Amino acid sequence: MRVGVDIDGVLADSLSLWVKELNSYFNKNVRVEDFHLYDLRKTYDLAVDEIESFIELKGKDLMVKSPPLPGAPYYLSKIKKYHDIYIITARDGRYRDDTVRWLGKHGLPYDELFLLGSHEKKEICLEKKLHVMVEDTLEIGRKISSAGIPVLLMDAPYNRGSLPGLVYRKRSWEEIYRVIMKPGGTMFSEQGLLLDTV
Repeated sequence: MRVGVDIDGVLADSLSLWVKELNSYFNKNVRVEDFHLYDLRKTYDLAVDEIESFIELKGKDLMVKSPPLPGAPYYLSKIKKYHDIYIITARDGRYRDDTVRWLGKHGLPYDELFLLGSHEKKEICLEKKLHVMVEDTLEIGRKISSAGIPVLLMDAPYNRGSLPGLVYRKRSWEEIYRVIMKPGGTMFSEQGLLLDTV
């Protein structure tokens, strides 16, 4: 099976670091539950150039200082023994070396790494013929699932609410592992519906 995996909010526990650094830099008091990485302008009421200045100054630290989410290295390594892993992130290509080092440091295996510099992931998911994508941003999950690719949505404060078809909320890497590694390899029905709603 071909499994797509996001980094920030899925492999990397980056939420609290982003909130802390943004609050400090812009002298704001945004709470973790109000944070939305997909649209920083909306969350912080900022102009594009303000966000670009922040990323220019703090970007590298944000890419390398987050710890992995609990269980991510352990369960991704177990999944990798049987399936191909495609890491697909909105991170900019200038952080490739930093990202490769971070993945290696934390023992996160993969077959291919794509730094898109954009939240538009649907096309690469189709191109790589993914069977499932592990994502944390609901808007991205909606787009990917609209192409018929099931999405396992890592639960986060910013992605609560009802889910569209083919998007399934998971609360831990253990849950993700149990769905992907379902005995017999019948994770999804012919209609793309998740058979095991662990």
